[in-house]
Amino acid sequence: MKHFFLGISLPLLILLYPATIFGQTEPDTLQGDLGDIVVVGYEGNRSLMETPGAVSNIRAERISGFDESSIVYGLNAVPGVRIEQRAPGSYRVAIRGSSLRAPFGVRNIKIYWNDIPFTEPSGSTPLNLLDVINMQEAEVIKGPAGSIYGAGNGGAILFDSRQSNRNVVGAGAMIGSYGLNRYTAFAEQQTDKANLRFNYSNQSSDGYREQSFLERQTAELSSRFQLNDKQIIKTSFLYSDLYYGIPGGLTLQQYQEDPSQARPGNPFVLGSVEANASIDQQAFLAGISHDVEINDILSNLTTLYGTFSAFENPFNLDYKKDSRKTGGGRTRFYLDTEIGDVRTRFTFGGEYQAANYAARNYENAGGVTGDLNFDDEIKLKSSLFFVNTEVDLPSEIYLTAGLSYNRLKYRLNRLETNLQDDNTGIAQKTFDPEIIPRIGMAKKFFPGMLVHGSISYGFSPPTIEEFRTNEGSIALDLEAEQGTNYELGFRGSFYQSRFSYDITGFIFKLSETIVQQPSDRNSTVIFENTGATDQYGIEVATSWQVIQNPDQFIEGLAWDLSYSYHNFNFVDYQRGGEDYSGNELTGVAPHTLNTSWKVNTALGSYLNLNYNFTDEIPLNDANTVYSKAYHLLQSKIGYRLELFSDFNLDAFFGIDNLLNEKYSLGNDLNAFGDRFYQPAAPRNWFAGVKLNIKL
Repeated sequence: MKHFFLGISLPLLILLYPATIFGQTEPDTLQGDLGDIVVVGYEGNRSLMETPGAVSNIRAERISGFDESSIVYGLNAVPGVRIEQRAPGSYRVAIRGSSLRAPFGVRNIKIYWNDIPFTEPSGSTPLNLLDVINMQEAEVIKGPAGSIYGAGNGGAILFDSRQSNRNVVGAGAMIGSYGLNRYTAFAEQQTDKANLRFNYSNQSSDGYREQSFLERQTAELSSRFQLNDKQIIKTSFLYSDLYYGIPGGLTLQQYQEDPSQARPGNPFVLGSVEANASIDQQAFLAGISHDVEINDILSNLTTLYGTFSAFENPFNLDYKKDSRKTGGGRTRFYLDTEIGDVRTRFTFGGEYQAANYAARNYENAGGVTGDLNFDDEIKLKSSLFFVNTEVDLPSEIYLTAGLSYNRLKYRLNRLETNLQDDNTGIAQKTFDPEIIPRIGMAKKFFPGMLVHGSISYGFSPPTIEEFRTNEGSIALDLEAEQGTNYELGFRGSFYQSRFSYDITGFIFKLSETIVQQPSDRNSTVIFENTGATDQYGIEVATSWQVIQNPDQFIEGLAWDLSYSYHNFNFVDYQRGGEDYSGNELTGVAPHTLNTSWKVNTALGSYLNLNYNFTDEIPLNDANTVYSKAYHLLQSKIGYRLELFSDFNLDAFFGIDNLLNEKYSLGNDLNAFGDRFYQPAAPRNWFAGVKLNIKL
């Protein structure tokens, strides 16, 4: 724990004695003042120093600053956010513990990509279809954001593959441990009124564990056209071809004996290798946005999109095949006016999504489809209407208030079934309409400090994977989770913006909590509403530009730190004759710490060091099994060279898990057969080169 206390004491010492530690400094040119960071937030599109809410902006250098083969490094640097990778390409994202009900995939969080709803109307998000090259910038909204973005108690993440507005081409290659090969290419053309960018990535690896291979290709074409002084058209096209293995969870004994093995089989269940447990998915997305200034005070931004995907998932217990079609749109009107001397912005609009799935479940006959279990046609519809008001009051007080109206309907037609005690026919669930309010206020006490507070309500209905489980049951009685969030924080910077901080405390009350349980039919999971949770937390993010002088050998030295304290507990939770009230919330680490140091020299060489501490995590509701706390150290060295005025090269070498920790980067919660552990790779390396040519 000495690393943990060192990480906490240093930022506190800086806050208490800044003059002693910092001395005299020069203006910031690397990160910039927090006031220069413009965030979408709650559709405000304004400075972070005028935004009442827990919002974090992640720039491209943070997302791809370490290992470009994964987004784990960038997102785990945000306090309150934990992204797990149980196998290459298999992500699970939690914001403030929101992954409790996600045995796989991304749930309880609303995700957008280039203004397009990337989360399906069911509430699940195929985040693994995106490559790092498709995520040049991200914005994380922590806590319920339903007043603007609809369902999801965890919050929202806004990804953007923003153009650089240059004429440039580039390519990159990377190799590494366990057969890692990665190739990327991009080209961008800029004219007076248009911008066109193409991104391509091809990544493959064998993986550390058996059945943990990854093959992914993505191709993206994005454009921006300035039709006239008042209209802009943006388009985004994405094709993704994803195929990755699912090694499966291990028991403690298996984990200790050989963490590289896949889940073994037995006379009743296939092992992961024998079953070829994997995900094979191809998807195409097309979206178009129209941004128009209607008059001096009114503007509109409308996005329409459609996706088509084929999904195949052989698993230890079954074999799923889905064909999915999804479409919809989002529109918002912005009315900017002044009432007296008070600037006011009204935002109102709506979002609609519809999906149609042809979903079939088979027996797994040694990695190929066997007998049909059941065949379903699934239709989903979700809609929300929202209104938000932002008022800039005198004395630099910023008030925001929003409200949304939400509807969701599932309709399942079971066309055929061979399950015992099951019938064909229609089952449908129309969830009660949800009215979701939020109010927030911020006060700037002086240019370098903002205090903000908010109260928000949220809800999270069950996803289609929870409503219709792999073992065939349909949970018509499953209801949406309900939560209320209270938040207070302050952020700012001082010493010419060389040091910035963002500290937030919150209380979140959740009822009708959805938890996963083993199924009586087989060893898959089912879901049920049980009890409530009390969630208290503090999240801290600091950044310090220690050295920033282009005339010295060490041109730049930057230090970042994030820390989360989460005290989450079950309230009034009984199951199977056991009372779990007062137990720690499953899957949440009480303490997490992430800190990094970045050094740049006049010769073009650089060094990045990143340290992560993750406390022990309860793996079951009874709190009888915990994961081991771990210390993860990552390093990367590189050299940037400008060969000609328009030709740049970046060569790098990195080591992940430098301390060779034995840990699990993603655990299976309440796992059937006590298979809790998904071991991560021991010490491993990567190396690569990137070339950019300005045209």
